[in-house]
Parts: sequence; C-alpha cells; structure tokens
Amino acid sequence: MPNKNQFIEFFVTFFYVGKIKYCPGTFGSLAAFPVGYLFLYFTVTYQLIFPFSNLTLAEAQFVTFFIIILILCFILFILGTYFSSLYIKHTRREDPKEIVIDEVVGQLLAMLLSFFSVVFVNHSGLTKYLNSQAIDIIFLFLLPFGLFRCFDILKPWPINWLDKNIKGGIGVMLDDVVAAIFAAVAHYAITFSLIDWI
Repeated sequence: MPNKNQFIEFFVTFFYVGKIKYCPGTFGSLAAFPVGYLFLYFTVTYQLIFPFSNLTLAEAQFVTFFIIILILCFILFILGTYFSSLYIKHTRREDPKEIVIDEVVGQLLAMLLSFFSVVFVNHSGLTKYLNSQAIDIIFLFLLPFGLFRCFDILKPWPINWLDKNIKGGIGVMLDDVVAAIFAAVAHYAITFSLIDWI
C-alpha cells in the first residue's frame, strides 16, 4: 500500500509525468489538455448545466464549463501548494523539476482564459480560411500551449521575480499562474490582431 510520501510524489508529479527525463514541464503542460477536454466532454455529453436565465443551451454549457474548470484550478492550486511544500521538505530541494502540478494548473488556466477567443474567431473573417476543427486546434491548443510554455520558460518580469523570491509550495505554483495570465493576454492580442488583419 502506498505510503504518504509516495502519494505526495504521485500527486505533485501528476501521475509521474514529472518523472519523464526530458522536458518534464512541457509534458506536464500537455497533460493538462486531456483533463480539460475530459471535463468539457462530460459537461456537454451529460448536460451538466448550472441554471442561468436568459442564456441559450450552448451559452449555459460554455459558462458552466468555465466555472467548473476555474473551481478545478483553484482546488489543484491549493492542493499543489500544500503537497509541493511537503515534497520540497521531504526531498530538501527547492522547486524540484519533477514537480509538474504547477504546469498542469497553469496550462489549464491558460486554456480556460483563452477559451472565449473561439467566440470572436467564429464571428470573424477567419472562418473563410479556417474550418471549425482548425480553429479549435489553433486557438484552443496550439496558441495556449505555445504561449504558456514561452512565458513559463522565459519568465519575464514579474514572473522571474516571483520565481526567485517566493519560496516553497506557493512559489512553485504562483509563477505558473502568472505565466498563464500573461499567456492569455498575449493570446487575445494575437487573436484580435489576426481578426483585424483579415
């Protein structure tokens, strides 16, 4: 039976994805997408809808999914902070590379915050050049993934400041949340630039 430390390692490495030898953070980010799309699938398939007035079925599903993933990110952030602190204390290493729960949370948040871009794209001239599948791949996967990885790796200010000055589990998690926000802002800047250009 797994002991406490094994469970903590299992959680912070996100099912041992963080144990992958090369680019564990990138694989941690990739692991966030199946989680997000699994929740989207269940939201749509099983009609998990919060009661909103004056919203169409599609809009209510969209808002419900947004709220569910936001709650999931918050829960994973709290648990990630707590278990990362315990893991750092146990291993006696500051911000071990195998901890990827921060990338999972950051990527989920970047994906979630970028979700509304599809609405703007689907009501723009880009639909002349891209079908719905291409729009989903570009704006719900490629851009959120690429931008989040860029900000997470390059760590512009204040991400680098947080990374260097905020220690422990909260430091591990917080810089990725800020990287997700930066990625979302860049995502919309690119999206609206493309829409205006077309």
